[in-house]
Amino acid sequence: MNTVNDLVPAVQDFFRAVPPTVTALVLVLVVVVAVLLVYGLLALVAGLFRPRPSPDGPTLAERAEPLIRARSLIGRYDAAFDRMVEGTQLGLSGETAAGLILLLGALAAAAVALLTFDLTATLFVGLLAGLSVYLVLVLLQNRKRRRIQELLPDGCFQLARSLRSGLNLPAALRETARYVPAPLSPVLERLGVALSLGETTRGAVRRVADDVQLTEFDLLTEVLATHSESGGNMPALLDRLAASMRDRNQFRGYFRAVTALGRATAVFLALAGPFAILLYLIFQPEMFARFLDATEGRQILLAAVVLEVLGLTWLFLLLRRRDEY
Repeated sequence: MNTVNDLVPAVQDFFRAVPPTVTALVLVLVVVVAVLLVYGLLALVAGLFRPRPSPDGPTLAERAEPLIRARSLIGRYDAAFDRMVEGTQLGLSGETAAGLILLLGALAAAAVALLTFDLTATLFVGLLAGLSVYLVLVLLQNRKRRRIQELLPDGCFQLARSLRSGLNLPAALRETARYVPAPLSPVLERLGVALSLGETTRGAVRRVADDVQLTEFDLLTEVLATHSESGGNMPALLDRLAASMRDRNQFRGYFRAVTALGRATAVFLALAGPFAILLYLIFQPEMFARFLDATEGRQILLAAVVLEVLGLTWLFLLLRRRDEY
């Protein structure tokens, strides 16, 4: 008993002698290890109860489950987030992207907590880091659409050749899906499977077009739907559509090349304000501190930040709207 009573003060003295930074770092490592152990245990248990994939591919119920979930209120946001992450072409799933946002936010908050021990700064930096990762995903969400836009002319030409060889539309779509690379091949494969299962052409192409959300693909689906209702020379229509798409892509590339200088200038002008503030903080911190001490200085700085955010948001919306056409 005396040995235990003597051990407690010794342990307390040891922790008092350890620097607070080291103690906080050890606590963060313990929490991270505990979270990883719990995650691994849950993944192991979930793997035991998860049904094994069939060698014939997913069943109709498994394919329909994401569509049914997307109709609910929360499922709509999940489906939109998954579609955004898939559009980045980074190989991430929705769950992985959400975990990455939370992980980087937690790491940034832990780093600030170790350096400053300030709760307000820790929460602010953690939220800012997570929001920064989300904004990166938002900025990269159009990569899939642009890639499909580049591949569509070749896909239409190959679809026309497949139809001329005597294949019906579902078989021609599946044959074209084997010819073109991803991300266009899964879209055409999905459309071909839907048509081969007996779904109406207009309903199938409209559902796939709603997922792709691309003007050129809307034109392709409308050509397919109109041909199924009124007939016509489908290969000739596809050749003309492919030539039109190729001209649009060339004009879009020309437009981006011509406006590259203006967009680069806008980026440098947007970074001029934050860069100037950073220079003041590094080389003249006393002057910047006096500027913040004055009420007028804080008001001017707040107005500059608000105007900067509004300008960047407006530029982002303009550039995003341009990419939709």
